[in-house]
Amino acid sequence: MGLQEKRAAKSIEDQYLADYQQEINEIVGKELPIHINWDTFELDFIKFVPSVCLQRLTDGIKLVCKDDMGKEAMAESVTSIEVYCIPNEGAEAKKELKLEDGVFSLTACWGGHHSGYFIDLTIREYLENNL
Repeated sequence: MGLQEKRAAKSIEDQYLADYQQEINEIVGKELPIHINWDTFELDFIKFVPSVCLQRLTDGIKLVCKDDMGKEAMAESVTSIEVYCIPNEGAEAKKELKLEDGVFSLTACWGGHHSGYFIDLTIREYLENNL
């Protein structure tokens, strides 16, 4: 990870991550750490983390946690969130949502064509089917 990528990632963390983290914690009712694996991101895709990745993740979690049953299922099953980025080419076939050992992982191309990342409804559906 070069200097430009490090600066871009720090800028996103400083400006956006804490707010999304707080919102998700409030939605779920517990601390749910978000770890963005910046070294998997190309420089051009880092700027899309707030709007394409974190906003869709937050909205998907809101949909799951719309009632106490959803909040309870999330709180019991998910202990942390991991975000990975993959190249745009072939992203539609390679993107993945995974819930394993309490870690909810989102792997997608967060800055490319819309077919390469997950929308909030897909995140909600995956979580509801796997909690």
